[in-house]
Amino acid sequence: LYLRGNGQGKEYRGRMNGWSFGEAQRQIEYKARWVGLPVIRLSRRETRGSSVSCPRCGERLQSDKRLGRKLWCGKCRVVMDRDMVAAVNLSRRGRVRFARSRPLIIEAQGGAVEAMKGNPTPTVIPGVDAPKLTYPTKS
Repeated sequence: LYLRGNGQGKEYRGRMNGWSFGEAQRQIEYKARWVGLPVIRLSRRETRGSSVSCPRCGERLQSDKRLGRKLWCGKCRVVMDRDMVAAVNLSRRGRVRFARSRPLIIEAQGGAVEAMKGNPTPTVIPGVDAPKLTYPTKS
């Protein structure tokens, strides 16, 4: 596919190979905004090691060439696909981060009592709602 000397260097390949991930991210943000769900972006540090720890017990998973893309946990005695392990672990990390940030939003608006009265907290997705953050809207 990529031939030497035809202008398809490292930077070009990086842009071409990274396009689908950017498009997937854009679609996820769009669909989440459409249904009113928050999007939580995890940092590189938070995503590190997402496919090597067992989602059940937290032990380090082990690989075997015979298993291919599957990993096994010696403690739980379970074999799991590494992409599924990463998805479960990243989902859990995102939920933990969301739970930590949620009380701050409620306290900033006057406490949990206000939230219970039916005053919903506005969900702002920085990547999608950037104009709302920089320009005031006229009502």
